[in-house]
Amino acid sequence: MEAWEKFIFQGEIDSCIRPVIRESWKRCLQMSVDPFSRQIAHILTEREFKLVVSRNEHLMRVARPYINLLYGYVKGSGFVIFLTDKDGIVLILTGDQEQLEFHRRINLMERAIWTEKEAGTNAVGTAIVEQKPLQVVGGEHFCAIQHGITCSGCPIFGPEGEFLGVLNMSASSESVNPHTLGMVVASAKAIENQLKIEKALENAKLANTVMKNTLEAVPKGIVTVDAFGNITQINSKGIELLNYKGEGATGKSLLDMHPEFSTVLELVKKGSIESMEVVLEEKGSRIQLSVGGNSFFAQDGSYQGAVLTLEEQEQLFHLVNSIEGNRAEFNFNAILGNHPKMMRAKEIAKTAALTNSTVLLLGESGTGKELFAHAIHQASRRKGPFIAVNCSAIPRSLIESELFGYEPGSFTGATKTGRPGKFERANNGTIFLDEIGDMPLDLQAVLLRVLQEREVVRVGGFKPIPINVRVIAATNRNLEERIKEGMFREDLFFRLNVITIQIPPLREIISDLPLFVTKLLPQISQKLGKQVKGVSHAAMEVLSSYHWPGNVRELENVLERGVLLAQGQLIDVDDLPPNLVKNTRIVTGTGDTSSLSLQETEKKAIIQALSSEDSIVDAAKRLGISRSTLYRKMKQYGIEGFTGSDMHSH
Repeated sequence: MEAWEKFIFQGEIDSCIRPVIRESWKRCLQMSVDPFSRQIAHILTEREFKLVVSRNEHLMRVARPYINLLYGYVKGSGFVIFLTDKDGIVLILTGDQEQLEFHRRINLMERAIWTEKEAGTNAVGTAIVEQKPLQVVGGEHFCAIQHGITCSGCPIFGPEGEFLGVLNMSASSESVNPHTLGMVVASAKAIENQLKIEKALENAKLANTVMKNTLEAVPKGIVTVDAFGNITQINSKGIELLNYKGEGATGKSLLDMHPEFSTVLELVKKGSIESMEVVLEEKGSRIQLSVGGNSFFAQDGSYQGAVLTLEEQEQLFHLVNSIEGNRAEFNFNAILGNHPKMMRAKEIAKTAALTNSTVLLLGESGTGKELFAHAIHQASRRKGPFIAVNCSAIPRSLIESELFGYEPGSFTGATKTGRPGKFERANNGTIFLDEIGDMPLDLQAVLLRVLQEREVVRVGGFKPIPINVRVIAATNRNLEERIKEGMFREDLFFRLNVITIQIPPLREIISDLPLFVTKLLPQISQKLGKQVKGVSHAAMEVLSSYHWPGNVRELENVLERGVLLAQGQLIDVDDLPPNLVKNTRIVTGTGDTSSLSLQETEKKAIIQALSSEDSIVDAAKRLGISRSTLYRKMKQYGIEGFTGSDMHSH
């Protein structure tokens, strides 16, 4: 008391005063706190207090049981216990009735503000400033009205370290001992731990909700299992794919549901698996699943469980086909040609597209058989993929597994999980078997069975897999001759030869050549970054007189060369391949049945143009070449006397 009086009346601080108390007294003086006031601590209105309570409901709910427990230890000992928020407002107050009435006289009640500014130095207000536990004994209080009590306060912090409030115990100075603060600190820490537990549970609940929503958003089936194969989590897609009809799949044994998962569950104990086929069969239904598994292990290496992904293979095939571009890209508008033979081929193809019948496309290499196959699929009602297979490009040893798939470990180099074939991936769509005439005889027998039974059996397997596939086959060979040679099965030919479409070679529809050139040239020019817009008259004569053994594909290559070499906007004869020019003979336009060499014809055409036109410029335009090219060719052929404006004088 002497030290307090010395400070209040003389402004001197005794050395026996603890630093934390000394600093608090200084703050109280700076805030003009009246040390002799009989009415300390401002009281909030009921309305104001209601808002404070609403902001601190969680803290009050968690702290109340611990406050009651603490009071149970000190009941009858003259203590009051109270909780404040971070602003020092008393939220909860409990204690012996006599002490409650005593403390009420100094405004220690619910709704009271016990900061240093409102009540001077005290265990609540000073703990708010110092952010650490402390005990304020009797005369250490700044306000004289509190000198008969001792209070012990401890801050309470939230899970993120945020300051929430203060827990305090007060009693007459005679009733308090040093252990009182320890009891308050222990209770405050218990409240903090409970807040952390509830926050962790809340986070876990939120994480679980996020996880469930995430799992539901995944188009695949997701099933998590523990080390014993019991389901710990599953999304609705997983329940659908497992065809589970019971109440709550969580906790159920996956093996009890479907013993077919036994191999998967054994493999994931050793490590993750990328993909494995599991076929579920029950009550006449059959579902082919592609199952992946990510295993997880404890620090000691013991297996703890796995996350399994389930995907119906038909959906997986659809995804793979989309990624690999297994779709028809061309329609009938992409097939050029106005010649009656080409028009007839397109007419039959359009009719075939409206059926599910097998189509056989016959034609030389480069005639556009695959283009027809694309167009037929595009115009059909089939919504599945378009899978193209070149039967002559796949090695003999791999073609069967490529077409029909294989089971795990069925041959050297086979994956552990097996693989579906092209027919399975083409389910509900179209498979295009190009170069069917080159398919090995033994494989022809397998293909025949697939066409007859509408099901495939994988290499190394026994179970038939139903398929719904439209077959379009193509060949540049004479299949009837191949049958006579014993290289093609007659029964397979009859099975394929339902709707036959003969695609004419370019030489038989040569009148369509300008149309092909007109359509192809802009595409090629754009691809090569050139501005070639056409073909000279002489070059077109050469192109129209060529035999075209490579058909449209060869024409594309010739035009690409021409675009690359062209000096101006037109492809000229010099830009064409030498072998093509060499093998071309042109019939004269005068009706002369004798054949002229290209050079003779070109020289004659130049002389005719020069004789008919008034200037070099007009003659070049007529010939479809540039003026400089015309001068060069005149020099090449020794044509003279056509350099003036009046060339008719020659």
